[in-house]
Amino acid sequence: MFDLTDITNRKILADKIKEEIDSYCAYIYDDGPRTHLGASLIGDECNRKLWYTFRWIKHVTHEGRKYRLFNRGHKEEARFIEWLRGIGFDIYETDDKTGRQFRIASKCGHYGGSLDGITTFPKRYIIHEPFLLEFKTNKTGSEFKNLIKNGVKAEKPKHYKQMCVYGKKYNLRYALYMCVNKNDDDIHVEIVQLDWILADELETKAETIIYSHVPPEGISLKPSYFKCKMCDYQGVCHKNEPIDINCRSCFFARPVEDKQWKCDKYGIIPGKEAILNACPEWKSILP
Repeated sequence: MFDLTDITNRKILADKIKEEIDSYCAYIYDDGPRTHLGASLIGDECNRKLWYTFRWIKHVTHEGRKYRLFNRGHKEEARFIEWLRGIGFDIYETDDKTGRQFRIASKCGHYGGSLDGITTFPKRYIIHEPFLLEFKTNKTGSEFKNLIKNGVKAEKPKHYKQMCVYGKKYNLRYALYMCVNKNDDDIHVEIVQLDWILADELETKAETIIYSHVPPEGISLKPSYFKCKMCDYQGVCHKNEPIDINCRSCFFARPVEDKQWKCDKYGIIPGKEAILNACPEWKSILP
């Protein structure tokens, strides 16, 4: 019998529950490596990092706490929509043609992403065109204050570039960007003018990364560079750490139509399970 009258035992029990919850979150919220190059990532300034991500060079995992943070961001979307509908906005979360979430896809399905939604304003605003919706969460402190002061384009360029990509695909000139402070529930609301020319440049960037058979240049050759020190791929990029073995990290693999990959050694289109496990003839794509 577990003695619950002992405070030490109660602490051990509580710690055990927390540990098991962390393990559960790390398992249940890890969707595995992303099958496409996401529009939410394409604004990253390091092309090599994006290439590593697309080629499944290393599957980055996190502790349970961090996965809960990611999951919270998804759940906040419903609150944003509730607030906007509460003040009279019409929110469209799915495409009438497909019945599914608004999506973009190009480069044979290897590049794309999902929109948070599209909105039209209440009549009292006298705005007659639809807007892209983009919802984000942020922590408190200087980061959120700077977002309010300087705007999303300056402080969150990846968010801005993501919106430009979505806006171009759906012929939307403006976005309603909303970000909530996770600590005190303060919100930042911003009307953002979208740059379709930038969206075209980002699509060209995505194409280059997707079809490159060699790693692009990174943002720095120095492992001590502060952005490299914070990167999940620092070990691979600067320390020659071994990479994950799968078909996408193989020298013989290349992306083809319908989101698929082709093995040029055997001339086949491997299935999902085969891609994850690779074969004995696997050869690293890294030089």
